[in-house]
Amino acid sequence: MIHTIKLFFPIEYYEVTDLQKRFNIYYRHLNDYFADHYGGRFKGVTIHISNKGNGQWKLYMFIDAILLLGKSDLTEDDYPLIEQEIKNILWILFRHFSHFKHHILQRIDYRYDVIVKEKHHRELLLHLYQKLTKSHRYQKKYIGKLDAEGVFQKYETTVYHSSKSVQAVVYSKEEERMFKKEEIQEYEKNVLRFEVRILQDHINYMARQDKGNFRPKKLIEYMKEEVYRGYFRKYMSPIYHPGEFYKLDEARKCIRNSSLSDSNKNKLIVFLKQVSSHSIDTPLKSMTKATFRNRLEMLSQIGINPIPIPKNYPKAPTTLSNPLDNFLW
Repeated sequence: MIHTIKLFFPIEYYEVTDLQKRFNIYYRHLNDYFADHYGGRFKGVTIHISNKGNGQWKLYMFIDAILLLGKSDLTEDDYPLIEQEIKNILWILFRHFSHFKHHILQRIDYRYDVIVKEKHHRELLLHLYQKLTKSHRYQKKYIGKLDAEGVFQKYETTVYHSSKSVQAVVYSKEEERMFKKEEIQEYEKNVLRFEVRILQDHINYMARQDKGNFRPKKLIEYMKEEVYRGYFRKYMSPIYHPGEFYKLDEARKCIRNSSLSDSNKNKLIVFLKQVSSHSIDTPLKSMTKATFRNRLEMLSQIGINPIPIPKNYPKAPTTLSNPLDNFLW
């Protein structure tokens, strides 16, 4: 359900000075101290204190929820455990955890992991995803990864659709670990990970009282199954289309054997040829958006993904299962 969380807690200056005295450190070295003394107890947590911006002192906390709880199958029911762990950290730092009720959520990354055992199939899927639409809403497509400066670097095993508010991402978890020279966890082996990352601009927007779907900037409000699925439905579903992947010849057979009219069968075959030539956006050069959506709907009804497997892709199978077809939209 979730992967990482970023939040902050408004604190007082006297608490910073008290913390420095008790731990005999400068506040900017807090994360190093915490990692040395409590890193084994609270895995996947980084913290720092700052008064940049408006001068208000804040404790920032970044949490890898999977590492913190030691489990990969997180659900809404795990919220009390995460809350308690955060309170435990606050108690260590301040000798109370009353700051928790004032926390502000800044980012949450939702995830859906699918095991694709064959590396070659993972690579093929990521190749196919590079043919997805170049933009959806305000999200622009990038092939690569964000570096420390927020610039996308070419990286063949990650596909982003990114805006300032939301990112829809798919990547090979094993390849990411190897790229970063990090240990591959057992639950990450053979995993293709889909993420919807909710960023600060969106969380701020949703917290505005003048908006219809008001949602407070609290972790409990975002760690709900219906919210998780809602974000995947809104930001992933329109980009990553349903249906089995087929080579063009095999897709043509399925279309010919369907109950569609001969006219519609021919239209779908032409549509797939256009997509195969470049990307999912190619047919839009010769048809309206309404017609485009109609073609996608017909393909969905007969279980065919609109992006064909290239016939010249090395060792490509004739068909390939869609990793998202089992997601409960």
